[in-house]
Amino acid sequence: MKNKLFKRLLLTFILFVSVLTVWGCNKPGKKVDDFPEYVSNLDSYKLSGKLYSMFPTGTKESLITVYYQKPDNYRVELDNSTNGDKQIILKNTEGVYILVPSLNKSFKIKSGWPINSSYPYLLQSISKDFVNDEDKVITEDDKNINVEMDVKMFENAAPSKQKVVFSKGSKLPTEVQVFDEKQNLVSRFVFLNFEENVKLEDDLFQKDPTMTSSVEIYSQLEYVRVNTYPTYYPINTELKEEKTIREGTIKTVIMNYHGDVAYTIVEEFVFKNELEKIDYVDGDIYVTGDSVAVVNSNNITFVSGGIEYYIASNNLSILEMARMGNSLLNTDEK
Repeated sequence: MKNKLFKRLLLTFILFVSVLTVWGCNKPGKKVDDFPEYVSNLDSYKLSGKLYSMFPTGTKESLITVYYQKPDNYRVELDNSTNGDKQIILKNTEGVYILVPSLNKSFKIKSGWPINSSYPYLLQSISKDFVNDEDKVITEDDKNINVEMDVKMFENAAPSKQKVVFSKGSKLPTEVQVFDEKQNLVSRFVFLNFEENVKLEDDLFQKDPTMTSSVEIYSQLEYVRVNTYPTYYPINTELKEEKTIREGTIKTVIMNYHGDVAYTIVEEFVFKNELEKIDYVDGDIYVTGDSVAVVNSNNITFVSGGIEYYIASNNLSILEMARMGNSLLNTDEK
């Protein structure tokens, strides 16, 4: 009798442990727990995806292609679907650069990119956020596993969230959604193609060869440069002063806005340089719509359509300045 009771208890215990084991293996997020380890073991990769940037004036989309080579070489190509232009972010042992081949111009940036903030198009960045956020929320539905975690879109940005979507059974995300501090959707990056451990030539990550080959292709673009004005801006503000400065072929327009808040917009008409022009700047990198911007605590700089824009304010957030910058009309939209 005692032996039968013991066997029953033992069988019940084994079944209980088995149920716990199966339940633990199937908990939401168990299938994505190895994502950081998978990323850290990659020697190289190439991925591409569509970036959809949401603004009050509409959505802009760009094709992003990323090349990574261990331990710390990055190349991010941003192809503008509006005018066919391209801008490139490079990181190698010499530093961090933004290249604008159509103008034979580059920015060398004193920056901790890409470890200082969150970038939805970089696997290393997503992995870092995954590991660092101990309070991330993992849920699942019929098709996907969703990971919600804290992010920082750029240095000095307000706290925000991102949702990383993994298709069940996949090692990699299929989509990353980024939200601002008010839970408004700011951008979606949708993964299209991925190749792991691909052979990449060293020149792919070097500035001079990259600029030389890209200038040959993109310097043929023609821009019709005209003064542009924001169609999205803070309420109760208006243009108080506009000043135009001309030095040779360079035209600079300075616009000062006042009201409940104050801000300045500077537009410099930039033309192709015979010799590459390099600007040395500090700041973080933020892809804003169809341009790569350099952002600081109170200003944002980006190049679009042959015009270099500088927006500064001590009253507005960087994200609000980015929204304003993307509302500037180009000649095709006028």
